[in-house]
Amino acid sequence: MNQPHPKGTAMADTPSIPTTTDAGIPVDTDFRTRDLFETIARGDYPQWTLKMQIMPFEEAKTYRFNPFDLTKVWPHTDYPLIEVGRMTLDRNPADYHSQIEQLAVEPSNLVPGIGPSPDKMLLGRMFAYPDAHRARIGANYNQLPVNAPIAPVHSYSKDGAMRYHTVSDPVYAPNSKGGPHADTARYGESAGWHTDGDMVRTAYTLRAEDDDWGQAGTLVRDVLDDAARSRLVGNIIGHLRDGVTEPVLQRAFEYWRNVDKDLGDRIEQGVRAEQP
Repeated sequence: MNQPHPKGTAMADTPSIPTTTDAGIPVDTDFRTRDLFETIARGDYPQWTLKMQIMPFEEAKTYRFNPFDLTKVWPHTDYPLIEVGRMTLDRNPADYHSQIEQLAVEPSNLVPGIGPSPDKMLLGRMFAYPDAHRARIGANYNQLPVNAPIAPVHSYSKDGAMRYHTVSDPVYAPNSKGGPHADTARYGESAGWHTDGDMVRTAYTLRAEDDDWGQAGTLVRDVLDDAARSRLVGNIIGHLRDGVTEPVLQRAFEYWRNVDKDLGDRIEQGVRAEQP
């Protein structure tokens, strides 16, 4: 049976907030955290809807562009959004350190039936996130209440700093002492994908519609409205006016014309209009 590749989103990272304005006036960098806390406290609970796109394995092999390229999105006309759930934040942490700072999330925490895709960034993060938690929190970070699963864990992991769930011998598998083992009869084999050829450390193989500008141009021309395009142009002009040298300006104008010629022309006109 083919393993479909899911692609979904629940929350997006928010942009960073500068600590001062251009005029040097201090900015409240805790605004978003406090706003979230106060919103939950008054019962106006924020919600995020989770939607996924499902691409069958066989289609992923030959899709017109690399479906695992982080700079690309899957067109909704090819793979419509499927709503799968909603997350509601309905309470604030009682202790920020133990419930927030010691929280350890990682993409390698997968429920049965969901496996990793060949996305190179995802595969790297499946190793890097747990490594970061072990360095930041400790080897047994998954035993902390904020990180521990609801169901009991049966494994052969033992020792390490601050471990308090004891494990008795033997600590190897398989064994004849009745130790825990994978219940494939109940849950099936681990989800994954069949590899075509060798898995090597190399760049992706380019496909027919792999490029750096196509989807960016579609975003500017077909997704943004006139007001959003004007804001985009204004933001770019503002940055390019801030002491950027002429050789860099030329490259910047060319860059944005590669995305969309009209966009690049408007940006150059706006920058030149303010030059002496």
